[in-house]
This record gives sequence, structure tokens and C-alpha cells, in this order.
Amino acid sequence: MRYAKLLLLTATVSLAFSSAACSTVPIATGCSELARSVLTRSTPHAEIGDSGDPTLDWQLYGAAETGQLNKANDDKATGFAIINACEVRDAEVTARLARPWYRRLLPG
Repeated sequence: MRYAKLLLLTATVSLAFSSAACSTVPIATGCSELARSVLTRSTPHAEIGDSGDPTLDWQLYGAAETGQLNKANDDKATGFAIINACEVRDAEVTARLARPWYRRLLPG
């Protein structure tokens, strides 16, 4: 019984050292892959209507083209937000993994 405590302590310390030395990097989707569906989507141009008045048609086309430009700019902003959030996620994981081995044993 005298050696049981020593054996248990040795096994616990050995397990702690062996698990602290393991790489626990999670496999996560890359940042560019997350934003691919947004950033590779093409925004079509506006259509020129045929109302019979060429001046009105071009004015309506200009307004519609501005709307398409707004959609394209929104896609770029959304893609940047996705990549930024991904980089923040990766930085948090890296910071958690860079902690000393004894801090990894605690939750969080």
C-alpha cells in the first residue's frame, strides 16, 4: 500500500507530461475557404430597359448599376469580415496552445 500512492503519483505526472507534449492543433477550415463562396460570386451588371425613351432607359440603367455596385461592395466587406473573424479564431487557438502545460489542465 505504501507504494500505491507513489505509483499513482508517478503515473499522474507521466500522463500530464505526455499529454502536454502532444500537439492539439484542431483541424479547421482555412480562412480563404470560408470566404470563397462570398468573394468568388460574380455580381451581374444591370440590364438596359426598353421603355421607348432612351434617356429614361439610361437613367434607370445608371441607378440599377449603382445598386449592383453596392451589392459587389457588400460582398467584399462580408468576405473581409469572414476572414477577419477567422484570423481572430486562429489567434485565440494559438494563444491557448501557447500557454504553459499546467495552464492547459485548467478549463478555458
